[in-house]
Amino acid sequence: MRNRWTPFRVTVLSLLTAGTLTGVAGPASAETTAVRMDYTCTTSAGPTVELTAWVVGGLPNDGMGPNSVANHDVALVDVDLDLRELRPALPVGGGVRLDGDSTAKLDARIVGPDGTRTTQAAFTIAPTWITDVQRTAVRAAGAFPVQRLTTAGYYDLRVDDLTLALRPERADGTPLGTVTASCSHDPAQNDLLGTIWSQSVFIERPVRPSAPRVVSTTPTSVTLTWDASPWWNPTAGYDVYLDGGHVTFVTEKQVTITGLTPDKQHRAKIVTKDVQGIQSAMSQGLIFTLPRA
Repeated sequence: MRNRWTPFRVTVLSLLTAGTLTGVAGPASAETTAVRMDYTCTTSAGPTVELTAWVVGGLPNDGMGPNSVANHDVALVDVDLDLRELRPALPVGGGVRLDGDSTAKLDARIVGPDGTRTTQAAFTIAPTWITDVQRTAVRAAGAFPVQRLTTAGYYDLRVDDLTLALRPERADGTPLGTVTASCSHDPAQNDLLGTIWSQSVFIERPVRPSAPRVVSTTPTSVTLTWDASPWWNPTAGYDVYLDGGHVTFVTEKQVTITGLTPDKQHRAKIVTKDVQGIQSAMSQGLIFTLPRA
């Protein structure tokens, strides 16, 4: 017979006073985990490619402790790819460029107390120049679809096969067609990206912002907006994070970030703060790439 979990209710401020969570007045950063996957890829260009991928996941830290989430809340899992040695699959010939037109998808399984479910993370490739004499790492940013881990307990996130759709181009923008790759790994290889602890607890705090989106970009700036809902206390404003670092605090549901580097990929997140300084969990990440100068 399955154990029954009795939910209990806490507030962010009471957690801070009790010392249950360190620094909980601010949003908890996602716990970073990583696993190395060695893939054998069949490509549309002909050659079979041996590819190494570091899969880096940002597990939720929204509950009472690392890698945790309240079972009434959603679990947001960021994931990045660090792909090594794509040259054999591409018509390099002196150098080609990959950017956000190139994509990847990563299959995964979530194994928990309510059984096994499948999911798939979608990625966009960061701008990368690949030459025939350079062992360049190709990086991609993405996320798994929102998960609801409603049965309290531990959930293992295990990664599986990888597919690529690469669209190389010359430096002048001339497209070189699409190269696809279907990649499988040794089933005996460790595939555990991390474990999420779903807790029977209700944490009272502001509602996290939703639907972050890009309004406009220039080679060195971006304007973002998002949706937000009030809770018990009035909202003071919103903390904006870029690539894991705090950028600014704004009072409106929009921000313009300047001084950025052209042709670079970023992930932005938003946090609501109320007049008592209580903060929400972080929004879902928004991935975008600035245009070339």
